[in-house]
Amino acid sequence: MKKPEKLEDLFTELNGEEPCTLYVNPPIRYAYKKSDYLYLFYRELFSSKVYKINGVTTPGHLKFVFTQLFGKRSILNYHWIECTGFFSIFAYIYKLFCIFLYKALGGKLIWSVHNKMPMDCRMEWVNFHGRRWLARKADLLQIECEAAAAEISTFFGVHEKKMRVWPHPGYPPQLMPRVAALEAINQRYNVKLKVNDRLFLMFGHISSYKQTDKVCEMFLDEPIQKKLIIVGPVKKGQMKLYKKVRKLARKKENIVLIPQFIKEDHVPEFMNAADFVLFNYREVLSSGGVPLAESYDKTIILPRKGCLKERQGENLKFFNSTDELKDIIRKL
Repeated sequence: MKKPEKLEDLFTELNGEEPCTLYVNPPIRYAYKKSDYLYLFYRELFSSKVYKINGVTTPGHLKFVFTQLFGKRSILNYHWIECTGFFSIFAYIYKLFCIFLYKALGGKLIWSVHNKMPMDCRMEWVNFHGRRWLARKADLLQIECEAAAAEISTFFGVHEKKMRVWPHPGYPPQLMPRVAALEAINQRYNVKLKVNDRLFLMFGHISSYKQTDKVCEMFLDEPIQKKLIIVGPVKKGQMKLYKKVRKLARKKENIVLIPQFIKEDHVPEFMNAADFVLFNYREVLSSGGVPLAESYDKTIILPRKGCLKERQGENLKFFNSTDELKDIIRKL
């Protein structure tokens, strides 16, 4: 298992130094330069003389198949793949079939493995076997830390020698005074956060694997000045969880629920306003939320799991159980 010195080395290992099209799925969202994972991941390649980056949509999977069919140099870097339900099986099979054709024609494939399985995944059998096949077909697997290697190797039945470590990119912070951030949040979302409140932030999609409801229950026993802010849209299929969280939030004023998508320009308001950023993942290998919080130099509360346990810093507070998390919250 190697760690490339620069991102370009990850692809040069398969391609050499010849000009090459680098197909990326899903496509990079160039409009979100401060928050899109893929934009931040590939940004050092945008000026590359070797690699031309080409985003691939679901219908556009045939692009990399035809590129390989006509003998042109290319590499496919695949990120997330998931079968979300019965009606998405056809799209899932189509994607895997296109990858099969691409590999059969001699194409080079790198799969960036963010987690073993999709979070709160449905159709587990379909997802597992599709991802296991993809892991074995890939020429290289890009992972975010060495700690994940053994777990991924066992889960997918692949050797660690095909894995390469490249960490999650950092996020550019947009700093602002806490008072200004609180004022903007209060006006924009009609809430009443105060300067002397101690704010614990759970940011991102509301979904079961984050165990938001369990954190809400902990805050029912906390003083009113210690507030939990839950911010983000409800993930598809998670309405039952949302209703439970909403019911808990209505029981006490120190649980503030903002269940909506937050525009990129407004994300810094929450990061600057928070005293602590809290994560309560049930199971996880990597997380985009943690490096985002780190970029704002926040105290981060997180489980000792996956790649998270490799992170270092004075601002990190790890827990191994629900009781430990509750104790951390009580003491802060």
